[in-house]
Amino acid sequence: MSKMPMQPWFPDAHIADTANLTLEEQGAYRLLMDHMWIKRGAIRNDDKEVARMLRISVKRWQKIKGRLADYLIIDLGIISQKRVQRDYQRACEISKKNAENGKVGGSRTAEKFKTHQATALASSGDFATTAPRLRGQARHIGELLNQPELHLKT
Repeated sequence: MSKMPMQPWFPDAHIADTANLTLEEQGAYRLLMDHMWIKRGAIRNDDKEVARMLRISVKRWQKIKGRLADYLIIDLGIISQKRVQRDYQRACEISKKNAENGKVGGSRTAEKFKTHQATALASSGDFATTAPRLRGQARHIGELLNQPELHLKT
């Protein structure tokens, strides 16, 4: 996928779910979820790396990590969150479907354009005699090139 899908965000659910966390813990949790989204749903379970993401010391992260353990999925060397995983997967599916639909719609539009161009060309002055046009109306290039006054004398 060339562009990451938009992340859905439900502030009322987040506030209700994290009401027992301190401001620092809530901020760390939110920032972790943002990093998980950017990293396709999960981040590495590396205390140094996570502490750097959160811009805090490793020691501070280890204390916060204990408090956030109930909110996170910490397994097999990764940290994730249930809703982030589900929403990311869903957003990817929607994005892929939209891209496929756009491709189909674009193909149909291109085909209509080709058909319209062919019809316009067939009804132009190149293939049939047409009535003279009024000044300011669009003209086919074939009409202009066939006018005697445009031929240069050599």
